[in-house]
Amino acid sequence: MGFIKNFFAKQYTWKPNGHDKTDQWKSVKTGDTVEFAMTMTEGITYTVEAVSQDTMEAKIRRRNPDGSQGEAYNVGLVMLRPIAKAK
Repeated sequence: MGFIKNFFAKQYTWKPNGHDKTDQWKSVKTGDTVEFAMTMTEGITYTVEAVSQDTMEAKIRRRNPDGSQGEAYNVGLVMLRPIAKAK
């Protein structure tokens, strides 16, 4: 039991990953088509419905393969990668 307690008590230094090192999310606007940076989501796209600079979040809605709209999610802006701009 002491090992587990010591494991969680240890201080770790945060190492930035790819999303922390890029600023591509800064160009995300309402109406854009984006990808969400999660594992196993290749080919799944989302439409940005709202962007909040205050909370650094966006409301995105999944685009189904048949063109219909899927579930909506509130996610952090840094997790988004724009792939097309709204016209």
